[in-house]
Amino acid sequence: MLETERLLLDIPSEAHLTAIFKVHADPSTQQFNPDGPATHIEQFRKRYQTWIAHHDTHQFGYYILIEKLIGEPFGVCGLQYAYVQGETVLNVYYRIATDNTRKGFVKEALTAIIDHVCQLTEDQYRMLVLTKKENIPSIKTAESLGLQYDKTLDNLNGEGNVFFFNR
Repeated sequence: MLETERLLLDIPSEAHLTAIFKVHADPSTQQFNPDGPATHIEQFRKRYQTWIAHHDTHQFGYYILIEKLIGEPFGVCGLQYAYVQGETVLNVYYRIATDNTRKGFVKEALTAIIDHVCQLTEDQYRMLVLTKKENIPSIKTAESLGLQYDKTLDNLNGEGNVFFFNR
């Protein structure tokens, strides 16, 4: 478990599945997801189990966000290995309940997670944010983390996809 000033960043476990499913099932958190909101917890569980497996294999991945003052999970963010045009990168992912947006939680969590993962991986991988060109909040988050737009990859793996990388 990692910790920031306001957050506990917990490794995904079965105990958090229902709360995180609710975040992913909420249409307001999925408006830029081409697959739309999660509709069945058992189907979502398969994706969630890949998050657990990534932690088991690599000792990092996506973390469950828990606000210290409240003690309940309200989202997920972190880094996992991904592949873009033959390059291994660290995919930056974040999804939080809408009532917790615009409070700086994602940047606070990702700052701690990025520091942790860069130490574990000896800072040998670029980070990637993949989003839709109309997803301005996600783009602003990527930019606030120091990632920069790479127009050469526009629409790779999906119409409207844009990529942001560090370094």
